[in-house]
Amino acid sequence: MSYEFQPKDEEPQPQISPVEYLDARKREVRRKSWWAIGIGGFVVTVFLGWLLLFLVLGMEPDLTVLFRSISFLIALVALIGGIYGLYYARNLTLEDVIPTQEAIDYVSKGILTVPYYSLILVFCLVAVTIAQLQTERSESWLLFGSESAQVLGLVKPLVWEGEWWRILTSATLHGIFPLHLYFNAQALYGLGSLIEKLANRAHLPTVFLLSVVGGGIFSLFFMPSITSIGASGGIMGLIGYMAVFGFKRKRQLPPGFLRSVLLNIAFIGLFGLVAYQFVDNFAHLGGLVTGALYGLIQIPVKQDANPRMSVFAAEILGALSIAIFIGTAVFTIITLTD
Repeated sequence: MSYEFQPKDEEPQPQISPVEYLDARKREVRRKSWWAIGIGGFVVTVFLGWLLLFLVLGMEPDLTVLFRSISFLIALVALIGGIYGLYYARNLTLEDVIPTQEAIDYVSKGILTVPYYSLILVFCLVAVTIAQLQTERSESWLLFGSESAQVLGLVKPLVWEGEWWRILTSATLHGIFPLHLYFNAQALYGLGSLIEKLANRAHLPTVFLLSVVGGGIFSLFFMPSITSIGASGGIMGLIGYMAVFGFKRKRQLPPGFLRSVLLNIAFIGLFGLVAYQFVDNFAHLGGLVTGALYGLIQIPVKQDANPRMSVFAAEILGALSIAIFIGTAVFTIITLTD
């Protein structure tokens, strides 16, 4: 016996005009902005109120405590970002929210791409962090001056003595659990996925690894007395690469793509300025410059050239780069647990 199922007639989806769509986008941006202002403003107010209490009690407040607190700095950036979001929503136009058909066609071709390399890189960072948790005293791991940072971090005098591998191993380490790892892993996966879907996955590990090295070299020369850990230099390289990609391939990307990347650079720069005691700004700068330079050389200028196409040498270089970073993570884990 066979059964025949007749699909029900689908109800037509309500259509909205471009103006209505623009208004909806403005409301969404405003909603997120007010949330950022509310949460960020509350945290900032708590910190300022705490300092004001010291004044009322006749005690001299330590203003530097604000810039030594990660919570305050994140809240401050969220507050500033929310205020900018309201300004951005006010000036939003149809050209900023409705993509061209060329952009729709180009982006749609990469939607089903699985970001394998991004997942591998993030897995390496998480695996090393688990090794840190198992081998260090928790109270020391919360600090940038932790034991693992001294063993495998970017300790500049030791690098000059010949331990150049620290430039790579330092990028696998993280501190201040869970924020440092969380933000870096989230940024790495998000940016890496974009590169794998919009360009070619072979370029992702190459840009990341070269930017880690570039950031380490900048830090080595311009911050010679500071021990550094974290993958931020490599992540900034991905941002630099995507900034060049957004500039060269405007027609094939959603509206506002380049603006979004540039805003990320601006906010990271702002955060680095106010959190200079925690952030290795020169590692960020070196990574950003390295990634941008790679993009300037690799991304084709001709609009009819497909950025997803890559030569065999680029494929080999990408595979070699991912293998090097995996090997670095394994070496770091073995060294920490030995």
